[in-house]
Amino acid sequence: MSIENLTIRINWKGPYTLEQVQNSDIGNGLYLLTGKRPYERVKQIQYCGITGGLFRNRFRRHHKLDEITKDLGIWLGEISYPLGFSRVHLEIAESIIVYFWQPNLNERKKYTPPRPTAIISNWFKCDNSPRINQQEIYADLPDVICWDGELWRTGNLKVWSDS
Repeated sequence: MSIENLTIRINWKGPYTLEQVQNSDIGNGLYLLTGKRPYERVKQIQYCGITGGLFRNRFRRHHKLDEITKDLGIWLGEISYPLGFSRVHLEIAESIIVYFWQPNLNERKKYTPPRPTAIISNWFKCDNSPRINQQEIYADLPDVICWDGELWRTGNLKVWSDS
């Protein structure tokens, strides 16, 4: 029996500071916490999570924030496809990213293979303008991650402008 492959497109914006997130009205999506833990020299994606509410409420007492001691950056992800997404889509997207990327601070979803899914990530600055060049923090997280249940397929997208 084969499971139909699902496609989820995420628009990531950031990096935000904790203060910017606490003053925003954005919610119902995914987030990446980036930075350094004690004794780490390189910024990296440390944690991937989801919330069905406002991000500012999620970060009031987040259980992983204190473990990122330097250069905290927060990337907020809004699902742009499918249009009528549900909590299940958020869970599946988080599962794919955590299983593939294995962020240091995630404990759940690292060991159980997710259902077949393709994740397409588009990256934006906080002002909604597209990021033309990848930032080092997410350069190793491919724009396209596809898991068919047996094999991974990955790649990066080029951003083209009309000018």
